[in-house]
Amino acid sequence: MRSNPLQIAAVCALTAFIAACGATAPAKQNSSRVEPAKGGYDFKSEGKIPPPTGGSAHPEADVEEIAVSDTSLDVSEADAPRDTTPPAAAPVVADASADGFRIQLFASADRDVAENARNVAASRLNMPAYLDLDAGVYKVRVGDYLTRDQAAAALPTVRAQYYPDAWVVPARVNVPKAR
Repeated sequence: MRSNPLQIAAVCALTAFIAACGATAPAKQNSSRVEPAKGGYDFKSEGKIPPPTGGSAHPEADVEEIAVSDTSLDVSEADAPRDTTPPAAAPVVADASADGFRIQLFASADRDVAENARNVAASRLNMPAYLDLDAGVYKVRVGDYLTRDQAAAALPTVRAQYYPDAWVVPARVNVPKAR
């Protein structure tokens, strides 16, 4: 591609014009010492804190440092903090597990909220309730159903008792061994 000499001259003139119009910074004043503000703190006397002036401020007393020993403290059961949280629903102990279905009632990213919802669901529905962690979300699910039809048959009862948005989900379920 060939450039026109007139275009090259125009670009050079424009560049020179822009460079000539540029503002220059004012010259710095050569001052090696900064004077403290009138009545302000003098940083030359580093380490000396000026006394309080006016008001009701009083100098603080020095704090005594106490060494920490490596000995352990002996705490009796009477001194131990009491756990005031209600007992959680007893976990279901299964003889075996299988692929099956559960009814999901609730989901939350907060574990404490989900645990509380599980405990409430177990007491309301009088059935095993579980807390499953899936992709960072705690899911409250109830029941151990081997088939979708069994779970679907129980769904209207669950929906009628405080959980109208419940639905059936595939899950690993607990099943007792045949004896």
